[in-house]
Amino acid sequence: MNRPLRFLLPALVAGLVACPEQRTEPRGERPPQATLSAGASPPLDVLTLRRPGGPEWYGVYLAGKKAGYQENRIDREIRDGREVVVARSEQLVKASVGGKQVERGESEERVYEARPGGRLLSFQTTFRGDGGDRQLFGSCIRDRCTVRIQAPGTPAEQRILEGVTETVEQADPARLAAERRATVRGRQIETLKLRVREMEDVYQGRQAVAGGGVQEEVSVVSETEVGDRLAIEYRVADDGRIVEVTEGEAIVIRPETEAQAKSLEDVDLLELGRVPLPRPVPRQVPAAVTYRLSGLPTAFWKNDARQRYEKGPGGTALLTVTARPPAAADPARDTPLSKAADGADREDLEPTLEADADAPAVAALARQVAGGAPGAYAAARLLSDHVYKLLKKAYGASHDRASDVLVAEEGDCTEHSILTVALARALHIPAREVQGLVYARYADGQDALYWHAWVEIRSAGEWIAIDPTFGQAVADASHIALGSGNRLDTVGLLGSLKVADVEVRETTARGRPAPAKEPRTR
Repeated sequence: MNRPLRFLLPALVAGLVACPEQRTEPRGERPPQATLSAGASPPLDVLTLRRPGGPEWYGVYLAGKKAGYQENRIDREIRDGREVVVARSEQLVKASVGGKQVERGESEERVYEARPGGRLLSFQTTFRGDGGDRQLFGSCIRDRCTVRIQAPGTPAEQRILEGVTETVEQADPARLAAERRATVRGRQIETLKLRVREMEDVYQGRQAVAGGGVQEEVSVVSETEVGDRLAIEYRVADDGRIVEVTEGEAIVIRPETEAQAKSLEDVDLLELGRVPLPRPVPRQVPAAVTYRLSGLPTAFWKNDARQRYEKGPGGTALLTVTARPPAAADPARDTPLSKAADGADREDLEPTLEADADAPAVAALARQVAGGAPGAYAAARLLSDHVYKLLKKAYGASHDRASDVLVAEEGDCTEHSILTVALARALHIPAREVQGLVYARYADGQDALYWHAWVEIRSAGEWIAIDPTFGQAVADASHIALGSGNRLDTVGLLGSLKVADVEVRETTARGRPAPAKEPRTR
């Protein structure tokens, strides 16, 4: 399987399961080589791998229901008088969100030199459906790819990707790792966000699986972007068939006929992403909330100034989220706008395909709304408040690019967040999107957490959570952050997270427990 649905699913699931409506409150380097385990046989190459002939079709299941499909094929062809390897994929995800049907599709073709270690020559990707229609045309020379972006009704754009060392091995890395019984590492272009990512496919061993009354042994390969906390797992038969692909408990991809793969069921993403709570969670700031969680791998237990983890009873995690006014709320401590970018990581400042801070309309609006602000946090508050008031709250509406959101003037949490990030970066304020959970109650009266997105900006030496969807200058303690930036591994947590208990306490403005109240006398 040359390209799993991992990078299409988050766009639909994390963006559209998320965002509860606010009902109650408004350069040249050598191509990477596979690492062979001790005693392994000489490397096989991706050109001679055993794989089924013709296209391979797969059904994509979320919590046991068919939500999408994928087709993959790899061929050797003659183009412009030379032999090349062509990897093609097509994928689609469809579901209902708040009663609205949403659909995202993608088709792609990548062309490589037909030799072991053969470099990427070109690629073409088409996105369609919710999120916006657009095409990417990439042409690569050595480690540099020039990408032309076309979308209906907008002028064509051009972007440059440097340090591209993708080789033909990345056309089918999981199957190659299974055949070699080794690790395959390599850099690969991810077209959804138009970036280069470091991938690793690791042979984990053999496993017996049963299906149709037959048991067979398969190879298990885990695939991650380096730094991921949750892996995709491939099960590969000895004849090259992909028997199953899983990510977490909720996402399963299985081989099927074309007709079976395209026969989809109704999947309610809102219901799938709901995590019931035993009681309501307050919105006020300052406050602290401790959640007793199960189903959260320890790799996600990352402590920061806002969230603290510790072990709970029965293998649970005790997560305390503290919401308080940041140090930068004091104008004297807010980082001056002119120095906001000092020492920040490039990925938190640079325009991207989605957070297109360099779009003229985005940059002009940022200057108009907050260009004269004295500090980074002061500017971010102005920008967030402007986005909150500007965008119509349209649950299930989907526009991937900040400049498109600005034209549409509507969206849910992903649109609010990506536009706020782009506006902040246009003023050279470090900003990133955060993915996680937030408290909401719908007409059914069920207190629950739902998938959500908000924003963090940096000032006075700390990352500050703000929520432009809810109009919060400080995101309240019902926001549980699971990932940020380009990290997409949170989708694998769908269906596994549970909250056993919640404890709420008031705090001082500095985040410390509030003094105990004197008992009342009559």
